[in-house]
Amino acid sequence: MNKDHPLKNWVPYQLLFDELEGWKVTWMDLQDRKIAEPFFDETIMKCRSMRAQKTMLKSFSSPDFMKEVAENIPHLKPNAFIFHVSRCGSTLVTQAFCEMDENIVIAEAPLLDEILRASEKNDSLPTEKKEAWFKAALNLMGQHRNSKETGYIIKLDSWHLHFYELLRSWFPDTPFFFLSRRPDEVLASHEKRRGIHTVPGMVNKDLLKIDASKEYGGDFNSYTADVLEHFFLQMQYIQRLGHPKNAFTDYGDGVFKMLTEFSAFAGISIHNPERIYNRLNYHSKAGQELFKKDKAAEIRHYYHHCMEAYLQFKKY
Repeated sequence: MNKDHPLKNWVPYQLLFDELEGWKVTWMDLQDRKIAEPFFDETIMKCRSMRAQKTMLKSFSSPDFMKEVAENIPHLKPNAFIFHVSRCGSTLVTQAFCEMDENIVIAEAPLLDEILRASEKNDSLPTEKKEAWFKAALNLMGQHRNSKETGYIIKLDSWHLHFYELLRSWFPDTPFFFLSRRPDEVLASHEKRRGIHTVPGMVNKDLLKIDASKEYGGDFNSYTADVLEHFFLQMQYIQRLGHPKNAFTDYGDGVFKMLTEFSAFAGISIHNPERIYNRLNYHSKAGQELFKKDKAAEIRHYYHHCMEAYLQFKKY
C-alpha cells in the first residue's frame, strides 16, 4: 500500500545538468501538504521554506532512480492535459478543480518543462529518455496521498503547444484540452504582469518560433504579438488534425462553459458546484483577492497578423 512506501509524499521538482556529473533530480518532501497553490513551484517554495527551518541540505538523485521509484509507487494516470495561450482562464480552471479534495492538479511544473527542453542543455539526450523521465515525474506527482484521489489534471506551460506532436505520441489516448482567448486581450493582460514567454531572452526563440534575427528593443508588446501569432498558428494546425481526444474552448465563451466542457471531456465530475463556482469570484492567481474583470483591450494591443491567426483558428 502507498502508506508503506518509504518515499510517500516525496516528489521530484527540478532537473539539473552538469558537464561532469551529468543529470540529477532534486526532491522535496511535501509531508501532508496538498498541492493547492495556483502554480506547482509555489507549493515547492513553501515546502522549501519550512524545510529550511530544519536543514539546508537538499535531496538529489539520478533520473534513473526517479524512474525506478515511479514504477513502484501507487499513482493516478492523467485525466487530461491543459494547453493554453496564457491569460485565457487556464489557471482559473485548475484552481476551481483544485477545490475538490479528490483531484490532483499540477500546474506548470518547472520539472516537466526542464525535461521537455533538456536537449537545450545536452542535445545528445535520447527522446526515449525524456519520455521515461517525463512519465516518471508525472507518476510521482500523481501519487496516491489520501484515500480520495480519483482525478489528475496537468496544466502545461503555454509554449508547450509547440511540443504537441511529441506529447501526443507519448499520450495517444489522453484528452488534451486547449484554451484560447482574443490576442489583444491576452496582450493587455501581459502588459500589467508579464509572463516569461513575453520577455525577449527568457524562453528560447527557436522554441517560440520567433525569428532569431529580429530585434525588438524594449517593444515587449510587439514581441508578445509574434509569440501569440505562432501559438495560434500551432492551434490551427492541431485543430485541423482532428484528433478525437482533442477539445477546444475559448475564454470569450464564458468561464462556466469552460468548466463544464472540461469536466465532461476529462471525465472529472463536479461534485461540489457551489464550492467550485465560489472560487470563480476570486482572482485565479491570488485566491484571497476578489476577481475584477479585465479592462478592455486598447488599440495599442491590436496587431493585425496576430489577430488574423486567431480568427483563422476560430473560423475552423
